[in-house]
Amino acid sequence: EELDRIVREVNVFARVSPDHKLLLVERLKAQGQIVAVTGDGVNDAPALQAAHLGVAMGRSGTDVAREASDMVLADDNFASITSAVEEGRVVFLNIRKVTYFLLSTGVGLVLTILSSLFGGWPLPYVAAQVLWINLVTKGLQDVSLAFEPGEPGLLREPPRDPSEGVINRPVLQRMVWIGLFMAVGTMAVFWWILRQEVSLELARSVAMTQMVMFQFFHVFNCRSLHRSLLGINPLGNPYVVGSVTLALLAHLAILHVPWLQAVFETEPIPLSVWGVIVAVSLTILAVAEFDKVLMRRRREEQTALQDRAQEETA
Repeated sequence: EELDRIVREVNVFARVSPDHKLLLVERLKAQGQIVAVTGDGVNDAPALQAAHLGVAMGRSGTDVAREASDMVLADDNFASITSAVEEGRVVFLNIRKVTYFLLSTGVGLVLTILSSLFGGWPLPYVAAQVLWINLVTKGLQDVSLAFEPGEPGLLREPPRDPSEGVINRPVLQRMVWIGLFMAVGTMAVFWWILRQEVSLELARSVAMTQMVMFQFFHVFNCRSLHRSLLGINPLGNPYVVGSVTLALLAHLAILHVPWLQAVFETEPIPLSVWGVIVAVSLTILAVAEFDKVLMRRRREEQTALQDRAQEETA
């Protein structure tokens, strides 16, 4: 008990033996801490092996230390550890962003089909159109999100709970209701165009285009899960802009190229209808921005509560 208290309060331990290092690692782990150990000698091997992450020196380290470690610093520079932590956070966040984008748009797509089935409406898409949405228009954008650069202040964020998965509760909630919003918007436009007494092929072309345009705008929301879109450099990730442009050109092709029209059962969409589609699609930006404001407020409240609890404990 005394050692556990000392470990929590003391930052530097000098003149320690190998068994002391191992004991310190074990006590920190017992307190729920994530422990990393750096070392280069034979006597560091037990602590390197026991830590969650053992880091050995690549140049000056012994073979025993390198074998006992999970990671080897090729340049023996501790700054490389900081760079690795930052890059790891960037990769994890990008995986979360891509997953959120894919699942939220997938939820919207599924809900439109289910709602048409239960409502006795014609299906808003044929099978080829569903494949087009998933593999082409959405497939280009999720790849581009993986190249999103790191957000400012990433290393100042508190450590993530190791038990937290890629999809945590806030992201899951947002994924469901953003998907629901896209489904409602798409079905509303589909219902509106059906009332114009147009062909079913044109109505399905409009519904498919509405879902595709929702995705085009939503991918910009997904560039950050909490920062406002207004505070993000629009050219910070040129791959997103390029993927949206390519996907839009490809989508226009299946609407206007005759042999592609035959494959995907589409028709050209009148310009006036395009105006409605774009206007409805833009609403997803406002919805996502409102959700980000609520998320930032919740994070600020949680941080304030944590700071207050720490002050009371001190």
